[in-house]
Formats: sequence, C-alpha cells, structure tokens
Amino acid sequence: MNKNLLLIAAFAFSFCVTSCKKQPDIASDKIIPDGLKAAPDGFDYSSTKKIDVNVRLISSTDKPMKSVLVSVYHPSNLKKGSELTKVMSDNNGYIKTTLTVPSFMDTLVVDPAYFGLMRNVKLYAKNNTVSAIIGGQSGASGNVVIERTNTAKPSRKNKLSAKKGILNAGGSTVFAYDANDYDDLGRPKDLYPKDDIDWDELKARINNSLPESHYVKSKYISTESPSNLTITKLSDVWITFVHEGADYRNSFGYYTYPTGHPPLSENDIDTVHMIFPNASLAGHTGTGSMRMGDKVKIGRFPAGVSLGFVLLQNAYTDKTFSTSATKFYSNEDLNPENAKLKRHNVLLNNAPQKTFLIGFEDIDRREGYGSDQDFNDLVVYAQSNPVEAISPLDIPFLDEKIEDRDGDGISDDLDEYPDDKKRAYDRYYPSQSIWGTTAFEDLWPNEGDYDLNDLVISYRYKFAMSSSNGVVDLTAEFKPLAAGASMQNGFGLELPIQPSAISSVSGYNLSSGYIKLDGNGVEAGQAKAVVIPFDNHRAVFGGTAGFVNTLSGAPTINGQHITLSIQFSSPLSEEFTTTAPFNPFMISNLDRGKEVHLVNHEPTSLANLNLLGTGSDNSSPDKARYYLTETNRPFALDIYGTFVYPKEHTSITLAYMNFVEWALSGGTKYTNWYDISVKGNTNESLLFISK
Repeated sequence: MNKNLLLIAAFAFSFCVTSCKKQPDIASDKIIPDGLKAAPDGFDYSSTKKIDVNVRLISSTDKPMKSVLVSVYHPSNLKKGSELTKVMSDNNGYIKTTLTVPSFMDTLVVDPAYFGLMRNVKLYAKNNTVSAIIGGQSGASGNVVIERTNTAKPSRKNKLSAKKGILNAGGSTVFAYDANDYDDLGRPKDLYPKDDIDWDELKARINNSLPESHYVKSKYISTESPSNLTITKLSDVWITFVHEGADYRNSFGYYTYPTGHPPLSENDIDTVHMIFPNASLAGHTGTGSMRMGDKVKIGRFPAGVSLGFVLLQNAYTDKTFSTSATKFYSNEDLNPENAKLKRHNVLLNNAPQKTFLIGFEDIDRREGYGSDQDFNDLVVYAQSNPVEAISPLDIPFLDEKIEDRDGDGISDDLDEYPDDKKRAYDRYYPSQSIWGTTAFEDLWPNEGDYDLNDLVISYRYKFAMSSSNGVVDLTAEFKPLAAGASMQNGFGLELPIQPSAISSVSGYNLSSGYIKLDGNGVEAGQAKAVVIPFDNHRAVFGGTAGFVNTLSGAPTINGQHITLSIQFSSPLSEEFTTTAPFNPFMISNLDRGKEVHLVNHEPTSLANLNLLGTGSDNSSPDKARYYLTETNRPFALDIYGTFVYPKEHTSITLAYMNFVEWALSGGTKYTNWYDISVKGNTNESLLFISK
C-alpha cells in the first residue's frame, strides 16, 4: 500500500477511535504512530486565503475615474447579490482592497459597471495579487484573462453574393453588405476623422442617462418618444460608434421608409444596409476591432425619409453574418415581445454636440432571457449636414444634470442610499447570497468525537459603506443550524477594534445571566470589542434540550435568526471589512471562561487561560499557537459557504473523504474538500441533511 495512504488510513482511524464525546472510555491518541500528525505545524485549517486587489480605472484619455462603484465576483456567478465585494474608486481611480476567498479560487471578475469601461473583466491572481488597469486605449491591461464568446454560425441559406455583395435573408428583405469594405473583424475601412469632442464628458452624460445594469428611464421609451430619425431636409448622415457593453458579436444596420408609413412586418423592409457588421469594441469579449469615435457616412437622404435601425444578435463570424439571427428593430412592432416590452432602442437629443444618440438593448426583454434593460448594449450617434436636417420633435434630451439628492458625490442611480449622505452602498461577507459556517466541538480542552456539530452557526456580515469607502455600521446575521451537545453553549464574536469604537449594539438573545454588558452593548471587561449574539443555544432553539438537528429521523428545529445592529462611534477604515469573519468563539457549558476558538485565534480577555495546554489542548501562547491538539487537530472549523455537517457521532474524516489528505497537505490538496457537489468528496449517508 502507498505510504501516504497508510498515513491517511491511520489518521482517519485515530480520529474515529478517539471520538465519542459521550463515551469516556474511548481509546486515546496512542493509536497514532510515532511522529504522525494530523496536519503540518503552522497549518491553521483555514479553507480561505487573502487576495489583494489593485485595479485602476482610467478614461479613454487616461484620466482617473473616481466614484465608480466596482463589483468583484467569482467567475462562476455574476448574478446581482453574489458580489464578493464592492468598492468605490478613489480620486485617483484606484480600487484597492483585500478579499477573503475560498482557497481554490485563483481568478476574479471585476465589473466597473460604468458606461465606456469594459464590463466583467476576468483577472488572474499572481502571488495572491490581482493588478490591472481598466480603460484607456487598450480597454484593459494587467492580469487579464482574455476570453472570447461563442458566436453564431451563419445559416447555409444565407450566402454572400460576390457580384452584388448582398445577403439573402430568406424573405423579401436583402442585407446590403460588401466584406471588402471591412477588416477581418468587421471594422469599416473607410472611416471619417474622429469628431473633436470631449469624449469623457459624453460618456459621463451617457452613464447618467443610461447607467449600466439599471432599468432604462421610462421617459426614454414612452410611446411619445421617437425611436427613428426623421429627415426634414436633403442631407448627408453619419453614424459614429461610441461604445458597446455586450458579450455578443452584434451586427448593426439601417433601413429607410417614407415618413409616416413605417414597415408593418419585416417583409415591408426592402433593404437593410449594414453599418457595423461586428459592433464589438477592440479588447472586449466580442472579439472586435471597433474604436470609440469610428465614424462612417451612411448616405444622402431627401426630406420625407425616415431612418430605422436593426441589431442582429450575435450574428457576426468569419467576415460575414447570419441574417437568420434574432433581430431587434427600432420599429418596435417588428420585435417579438408583448406591447410593453417591444421597445429595444432609445433615441436621445444630445443638443450641445448637435447629435442624436441611439442606444440598443440586445437581449429579448421578456422574463427569463437575462436582459438587464439598460439599453446601452450598443450606443452610436447620428449627425447630419445641414445639422438641422434631423427633426428633434419629441425626442427626449440626453440628461446633463447628475441627480444627487444627498450630496455625497454619488449619482442617485448608483447610490444604494440616495437620501443618506453617510451611506452609499453595502458590502457583504461572504456575499449577499452566500452565508459562511462555523462549527465547534464543545469538550475542549478534551477531545470530542470530531463530528463538528456540537454547535453549528451560519453567518453573514453586511457593512454599510460611505462614498469614501468608510465603514458606517455593521449588520451581523446568525442562523443557529445545529447543537449536537448535551451541554448548553453560547456564541460570541470578537472584533479587531476597541470597545469604545462601538456606540451601540442591539438584537442579541441573552437569557442565562452570566454575560455582563457595558452601556454601549459590548461585553464588559474586554480589551477588544466583543459581542455575544446568544449565551445559550437552547434559547435560540426554542428551549429544546438534547441534540438538535444532528440525529437521523428526528424533526428539524429551526433556530432563531439573530440580527445584531452594530453602530460605530465614527466610520471605520475600509480595512476593517477585510478582517471578516473576525474571531468567533463558543462558550462551553455556560462557563464564561471556557472559550473554544478557531485554530490560532487568540482567546478573549475573559477566557480562563489556565485551561490552555491542559487535557488534549496543546496551545502555546508564546508561539501564537492556540486550540490545537498535540497532533495538530482542531476544535473548530470555519467554512466559506455552506457546510453540511456530519451526523451525530460521525467523525468528519469519515463523512468527508478528502478531509484527511487536505489536512495532511497543509491545505494544498483537495482545497474544495467540503463541496458536496464534487464527486468523491463525501459519504453522503454520513451527513446530516435536513428533510
């Protein structure tokens, strides 16, 4: 047998035979072979690591972009509410923070959510640091992972005519297109000089009017608001590419019709003239080569003609495009949704620059398709000569004034607290949609059965942040999940701040009379701020004695959801959020001095230090070693996310098949050992799964 397998088997067996906390005659650690330890010295049993984030946001003219709210995600989940953190860029455009993430995570997605900046930039961690610049001419640079989206393949029915340069759409509409007029990625070759305007100002105004991932303003898509251009004088018309925020390689074209007689069906459109066959920005996920300011002339048009536009979703590939792709028209009656959702573009009057902005939503707006309804997936502008040739009648104006009711420098569209100057946004740990889990053994300083279910707590922390990234207050939520114990245990949390830094604490459940509080709600007599969510688990499980939610067949008991509101005397540094999950501990059997902490987490001022180094505990304060046995086994674990704990009297080494090797490797192998969705990680029959 492989030597390593022998060690693992011996370790697992030793865990089991020394583990029956309700049976005192169980054998001791003597079963472990000489020299064998459960984990290498120095390993703290953490399932997480720290990643430093250093990202700068700059404009297309390399100016720093301040007050941009940036979200950071795990690449597998970009849904709203799953952010690992959110940070506001500072006056120099920097996003600097430290994240606590699962040990197996080596890439992050950074999303500035600001018009004109690349969205959802995937970055890799090098030496546990993520560094990048988002913006500028390149779009993004640094630790960037370039990924390309899948693109549609053109239908075999849509064949390019070398003679006429048109694509047959299969109906009566033809698509006018000559591949020779574009480069290999679909950028027009015949470009006019870039307009001499303040592009940064234009992007700021567009971001105010069409903010990323925010539902478009109703006034822009009302029935009275035009969606097409109406020509009132003989004029030349140009279209200028501004930006795209899509994952698709969309194609964009125009068509004409007599003013007042719009097409009633797609077949009423004679010809769609291609403008941008691949409206994808250089450097973005759409594999394009378009640049902000790319300007083309689309023709000369007489009075009495209207110009409509069409976006072909994800249509471009290999110097051509699929005319069978899903199409969204500026004539909304041609679109597939119901009457309230048919609109797919906005038309806005940019009066100072004498242009008309056109913004498209590139996804079906019905529920379930994933549209964010922001109408900025493709943004271009039109201009004419003479400039007054395009009718401005009833076209809403591009907003110039930024609405900021509370005056904190954050626009109301982006401000999560638009009427509260102290607060601007919320940050969570682990995230808004993910709760962490802490599990304890309660026989410390003696060893228990290592089922890690004597007290199991699920938690989530919400930090209310100011516009300058200060921490205004903390909401700490706790859900007691299990109590596989005959003793009565409490739960506490030490924060890395002075007690005076807290002005008030409310929401705890204290019923057993042994916890003393100061006037501000923190525990009295502590050098650091300590809060006690509850002092007796039986009180939060409805007075239930005995084992709770650990025995098969027993009814599930829902624990009390405890929410602590912790107000600070003055805003804390942003660094405070990076110390989560702080220093949680269990108070064993109502004995205030008997604290059980995570590995190498110091006891609080009220702990009985005489218990350290007694029984099976091998703590050594002078070596900063705490809450480990002589063979380096823990008394508590913290898991980033859900932890399905073992059934009563079942060692974690049996329930989780890779726990032993993870510990033996010092956390370098099987870093996702606790993920029950991974095949081979668990013996599911030994886990407590609530019915």
